[in-house]
Amino acid sequence: MHPKVYEAAKSGDFDSLITIISGNGEDHFHQTTPKQNNILHLAAQYKQVNFIKHLLQCPSGPSLLWQGNYKGDTPFHIAAKVGSCGAVRMFTDLSKSLHWVVENRQGDACKELFRKQNLQKDTALHYAIRGGHDLMVELLIGEDPQLCDITNAVDESPLYLAVDRGLSRTIELILGTLSLSSSHKGPKGLTALHAGISLSLTSWEKIMEKRPEAIKEKDDLGWTPLHYVAYLGKVEAVRLLLQHDTSVAYELDKAGESALHLAAFHGCINVIDELVRSCPDACDIINTKGQSALHAAIIGGQNKVVEYILGMPNLENLINEQDNDGNTALHLAALHKEYGIISILAEDKRVDRLTKNKDHFTALDICSAHQEASISAKMARQMLKGSYGIPSFQVWFTEHGKKRLDEQFVQGQPSVSINTGSNIANRDNFGLSKRGIMDMQLLVAGLIATVTFTAAFTVPGGYNNDGPDRGMAILGERASFKAFVFCNTWAFFFSIMAIFLHCEGTMFRQRQEPIQTVGCFIQVATIGMMLSYVFGIYSVLHRPTGSTRETSVFSLARKLLFTLLLVYDYPDHGAHSSVLRRSPRRYIQRLMVGLPMQVAFFITGTIHWSLRKLKIWARSTFPYLGHRKFSFLLS
Repeated sequence: MHPKVYEAAKSGDFDSLITIISGNGEDHFHQTTPKQNNILHLAAQYKQVNFIKHLLQCPSGPSLLWQGNYKGDTPFHIAAKVGSCGAVRMFTDLSKSLHWVVENRQGDACKELFRKQNLQKDTALHYAIRGGHDLMVELLIGEDPQLCDITNAVDESPLYLAVDRGLSRTIELILGTLSLSSSHKGPKGLTALHAGISLSLTSWEKIMEKRPEAIKEKDDLGWTPLHYVAYLGKVEAVRLLLQHDTSVAYELDKAGESALHLAAFHGCINVIDELVRSCPDACDIINTKGQSALHAAIIGGQNKVVEYILGMPNLENLINEQDNDGNTALHLAALHKEYGIISILAEDKRVDRLTKNKDHFTALDICSAHQEASISAKMARQMLKGSYGIPSFQVWFTEHGKKRLDEQFVQGQPSVSINTGSNIANRDNFGLSKRGIMDMQLLVAGLIATVTFTAAFTVPGGYNNDGPDRGMAILGERASFKAFVFCNTWAFFFSIMAIFLHCEGTMFRQRQEPIQTVGCFIQVATIGMMLSYVFGIYSVLHRPTGSTRETSVFSLARKLLFTLLLVYDYPDHGAHSSVLRRSPRRYIQRLMVGLPMQVAFFITGTIHWSLRKLKIWARSTFPYLGHRKFSFLLS
């Protein structure tokens, strides 16, 4: 396009355009830009109404109104897009009055102009709605209400566009002129009611009243508007939909999920409550996999929804309901490693922990197969303790036990007993974890040896610097100091023995027994180090109060040992011990590991009791003796 022609159309200078055309010929009148816009496109874009009026009065002017650019947009599209109501009125009036459109059919020519679509099937009304031009929308609908029926290439109706953009005024204008045949379609099977879930309830209800059939219409996912509002937790919208039509609560999407399933999966308790209240039998809805709302809540990891369902008497039938694979809620929680939900379910007496799925596995069988070492996993397995299924042994024996027995018979070795329950996984993983365990034991034993060796030469209270006892320990005559030396030596000796056994077992034996023996020695060394610390602290405390001296040493040591005994992991007598019993030899080995702590506990308890009795006797027998000799007894 000639630069001066472009500037004349842009500025609305019609006289300059006439001058240019007169001097250069009619060809300049039909020139276009690189986007194929003619001078009427430019005038409409820049809202030059007078220029348009004079241009259309020219002999060649009206033909420009029907020309499309590279997108197929006519000047009428452009005028609606920029919201130029004056230009649209000009085009409308001229299309009605001029005879160049269709002879004696001016009314049809006007409708043809209004309904003309571009390459994307958009009309001028689509452009006006996207631009948010309410006056333009009102003008177009007033001239041709049937524009509301036309959808574009992606199935967007004018009503859907207005709802999708939240244009309340435009929505009211369209709903006011909407006929029964008018479209409310949107892309991908959506409707205006789907898109309106973000609107106010008042606007949304108006759409619902005008288009009640949209309540049960589904998109490409099979979701109704109820599916969307249930998933998003919009309880007021759910209530409004159910007031118009309760049957929509039973609609399933293409994946077989109802609105109740989606609400449970997303943790929307208020929506679940509203659905169950409005449709009491909605709790019986199952998806194509035979799963209930409780199953959906567990898959979504919604602990609070599980607690809610367990607390509702009318939902009690869901607790032990099995899906198509025979999985109850407890099975699914185990499959998805939802250990918090497992704890919630296991605490409820109504939950059947022994139910087996179609593979004949209980929830505990599934939990044990995960072999997780987290605290939550251990707690879940502990709460499910005693609910193993026989098939878990069959699977383990088929995959592992038979192979091991065959290998032992080939090597001429005696067969070993088959551990069951939670030890199955431990036996399988022992070879892989043995190196890590031995390295850890060596590290701990080395630390104990280092600490106790250092403590032997940095004794509590220090050394005498002069006198006949120069170089001797200052507190050497005290009984507590001697106890410190004994316990420290005890800890050092057993830690060195643990290191020696570790090296010997690594080089020659390569068996499990050295690990258990070394672990036992490390426990004994740890107890000795703990007691040496207690006696060392006691040695440097000078003249403590009677109550402090009475409880600070042996009582403290005894309590510490008692705590260790409580937390020590004794051999587990699970439900399987009656099916495949443990090896007596292995049981004795495990029991012997805890023996040092039990002996130490007994010794410290005996000493503590003896000292208390000695104090009572001393106070009753020597009430007037001085405190220098017997202060350790009388105080």
